[in-house]
Amino acid sequence: MAVKKRAVIASGGTGGHFYPGFALAQELRARGWQTLFLVKKDDIARPALDEADFPYAELDMVSLPRSLNPFRHAAFLWKFAASALLARRVMKDFRPDAVIGTGSYVAFPALAAARLCGAPVYLHESNAKFGLGNRLAGFFCARAALGLPVPGNPFASKSALTGTPIREAFREEVRRDEARRALGLEREPFTVLVFGGSQGARRLNSAFISAFKSLKGDIQAVHVTGRKNYESVLDAYAAAGLEDAPGLKVFDYREDMPLLYAAADVVISRSGASTVAELAHLKKPAVLVPLPSSAGNHQKYNALALSAKGAAVCLEESEDFDAALAAALRVMMDEPEKTEAMQAAFAGAGIPDGMKAAGALADLIEAGTK
Repeated sequence: MAVKKRAVIASGGTGGHFYPGFALAQELRARGWQTLFLVKKDDIARPALDEADFPYAELDMVSLPRSLNPFRHAAFLWKFAASALLARRVMKDFRPDAVIGTGSYVAFPALAAARLCGAPVYLHESNAKFGLGNRLAGFFCARAALGLPVPGNPFASKSALTGTPIREAFREEVRRDEARRALGLEREPFTVLVFGGSQGARRLNSAFISAFKSLKGDIQAVHVTGRKNYESVLDAYAAAGLEDAPGLKVFDYREDMPLLYAAADVVISRSGASTVAELAHLKKPAVLVPLPSSAGNHQKYNALALSAKGAAVCLEESEDFDAALAAALRVMMDEPEKTEAMQAAFAGAGIPDGMKAAGALADLIEAGTK
């Protein structure tokens, strides 16, 4: 009987870092591999791992402090050392054929431990700019898998563009008319989907409310506010006299994002790597508003991966952000040929299909472990 190959996947911290590793684990399991996860203590990923019956070990790790507080740095170093030691014990006991990190701060101590134990190291960078942990691991990894093209990639000689895995829910195509009917929207008007991620985005929410007021009657919108911002957004719409505006649907959170995407002519959102991968798969024109506080400003680089090719508009927050957002939407409404050109531009964006990315990642690892 053939011995199964084994993989350790260091992932979690955020959904964007966890899902690529989770999708890879599912693909590797289908190919006969055994997989063990290393995640942060009390990680949000644990319920999904339990449900999918993936074993995991927890590292009591924190992110690198952004302040100069010496106590925080001392705590970081202590937890890093303890996490690396635990990860090293895992490597010795589990004896993996490959160790894969997906860029979270949990990943680097695991990859460092794997290197010390002689296990082959692979990493996946979903953003268009290497995060600190991946940038360090890049010097000793066997291969680096990229979700987006990385300008000035220092590890180009051992990098492969695989794409970032997206959810299986996106595999089935949803028709625009069906989506609008399901959401209670009219069939014809220009339709916008607005969201800022599961936690929302206050500045983006308020700017769209202002834009919607100025464009009222010409557009309809699906606005996913994020749970913590839902009540304040409803209050803001009411204060603007828009609480009963026709063609406006406001939700705190929705799981059925493929339906919402299908209803929209244009998407307004942050530019996290998973969102960019979903937009590229669907070829959906977008106004991307990078999160100003994203580490290393990586969301701006993600947005530029599409806007530089003409597939999106990159609109950074500024003093005149509200007016700029309304103006961008007005152009798209009045000149439909522009959104058609944006949709066509995805063909030249050079972003692999996210539905095939888990398979491409697994191929990369299997090729290195033959």
